[in-house]
Amino acid sequence: MVRIVRSCIQSLLKMVNSVIGMVGIAMIMYALWLIRVWQRQMDDFPLGDDDPVPWFIYAFLGLGVALCVITCSGHIGAETANGCCLYLVSFS
Repeated sequence: MVRIVRSCIQSLLKMVNSVIGMVGIAMIMYALWLIRVWQRQMDDFPLGDDDPVPWFIYAFLGLGVALCVITCSGHIGAETANGCCLYLVSFS
């Protein structure tokens, strides 16, 4: 019985981590697209060195990378059923 419950919880954690990983990858792709659009728009404006910083795009990219790292460690924790790794993922 314990083995079945453990297997179900591992499968559930892997599925949730996969969804979060896809969200992280989508955030990274969207941020890269935003950077491309930003650079294309900034080429049209002859402002010089005082261009505004696209902090939102960089923050969005950083959050996407962070989600992917958390997902990777969560998948490793679910695969190995390591209590320490699962504890760190659940509170990160």
